[in-house]
Amino acid sequence: MPFPDSKPDFVLAEVPSTSDPLTPAIDVRVVKWRQICGFIEVKTKFEEGPNTHSKAVRTIVSQGANYARFILAARPFQLYVLCVFIYGSHFALGWYDRRGVIISNDYDIDGNLDILIRVVLQLTTHMTSYQLGHDKTAVLLEGHSYYQNQYPSFMVSMGGYGNTTPQWKTDGAPIWSSLSLLGRGTATWRAISLQDGQKVVLKTLWRSRSRQSETEIYRHIIPGSRGVAKLSVGDDVRFIVGKETNVPVTVRWLRSSTLSDDSGVRDDPVLHHLAMSTVGRPLWDAQTSEEFIFGSYAALKGHETLVNQGILHRDMSPGNLYVGEPGCPEGWEGFVADLELASMAKSVTKDKLVERPSEDGQVSQRYDFQEYSVESGSKVPGAEITGTALFMARELLDKMLPKRGAVQKSKQVVRPAEVERGVHHDLESFILVLFYAAMKRGLESKAWHQHPDFHDVTDLYHTLFGGHKIREIRNGRSALVNPVPDPLFRALDPPMFHLLYGCQILLARQYAISSTDPRANMMEQILQSSNSHKEQKVITYEDLYKVYNAVILTLNNN
Repeated sequence: MPFPDSKPDFVLAEVPSTSDPLTPAIDVRVVKWRQICGFIEVKTKFEEGPNTHSKAVRTIVSQGANYARFILAARPFQLYVLCVFIYGSHFALGWYDRRGVIISNDYDIDGNLDILIRVVLQLTTHMTSYQLGHDKTAVLLEGHSYYQNQYPSFMVSMGGYGNTTPQWKTDGAPIWSSLSLLGRGTATWRAISLQDGQKVVLKTLWRSRSRQSETEIYRHIIPGSRGVAKLSVGDDVRFIVGKETNVPVTVRWLRSSTLSDDSGVRDDPVLHHLAMSTVGRPLWDAQTSEEFIFGSYAALKGHETLVNQGILHRDMSPGNLYVGEPGCPEGWEGFVADLELASMAKSVTKDKLVERPSEDGQVSQRYDFQEYSVESGSKVPGAEITGTALFMARELLDKMLPKRGAVQKSKQVVRPAEVERGVHHDLESFILVLFYAAMKRGLESKAWHQHPDFHDVTDLYHTLFGGHKIREIRNGRSALVNPVPDPLFRALDPPMFHLLYGCQILLARQYAISSTDPRANMMEQILQSSNSHKEQKVITYEDLYKVYNAVILTLNNN
């Protein structure tokens, strides 16, 4: 998704140095999002501030959250975002990170003008980039800056002591960077290991402490599993805090050491780096339709390999599917990565939907799937599973939606829900990624810009993948099945048309049985009992392989 043109009223941005006493005025509209590390938002009335009880509190705080998520996505090595809210004759300070927002008390400008001046002076002059939230283990290469035309490169390490810690040099912009504020904040980069010169995919994320780390999960995979990324090294990031002391970087530690805020942090996440020795490109960077098809087919095979080893991925999203490098061995034309949310229980995994307790500064009501295994006690109950909502199976989105019209204590109430997380949920997400990658690839090509359906396809893309709220995402899915997205199909070449059209049929079948209204069961049973040939509607590997085999046959014939 492109970054919006709209920016905060004032931005704290990194700009070229000058020999003049004052930095020249810069039009905020020409500042790149990656240059911004903080902001000031101004409202005219006190009632619009963050510490009032009116509805406007959500406006300014959620607006700030939106700015913060774009900043963190544009510069993934930013650990938190500082801001100032000015509203009427008052101001407050804000801090956004991967677990929410902290807002100071109100300050009256007339009585505390000296504090406001000191805050602005600190932010613009005295504070280092690390004090402003930049990761100390990711250092800009000499001569590189956030304001240069090309995306800068970094020297990245695990932190801590000694010369044995792995180091990498990133190459260009991130392959993928999450647009979510709360959650893991995953970003992946092309990089080179300084130890042996090997090309790797470097990944940074905030891992849950209640789950096994992704590094540990990779170590359970049978070596040589084709279509599955190979781990090179991974560990938690550590900051040096004393002569012989280093600590893991967590949200709570950052808040405590910077703000002296010792309040509890839900599931206090740890900053984690890992490097994958299997190198590839995102699916939308496939050079040809043939490369797209064979790459995604190999990744699908890799997903099945994991399932056969008792591992269900549960977060199939665009940043997790890759096409292999040119000349790669057979079976490595593509691969699947990112197993941090994977389930390792060999039994059926079930999740319960529970309301997350409200926290100070929380913008909106939130719900989590909490995992438990029906047959096996190998997993710790209560491990959080969120996934990537834009590509989450529709049945799971349905369970996350609050009941309309049910209000209790001014809050919406979610119905009790239990979900069996199955392979078909992952396969639905896989299909959604195919549509996303195919559309992104096409819309970025010159050929599609000349196509008569270009604007309709662009609208479809934003309908499907532009939602920020669960209901928006859920409702957008209908655009794939009702009506059939003919403008997209007309823009595709024959092999891609056959692939996505077959996938669209499978989606429509699965969506036909996703009704959560218990009143539908009676009629469905009557119709099924009167039909001697019961049509299978849940998406299976067999279904997708039939689609791929037909598409590959047309490629071979051509």
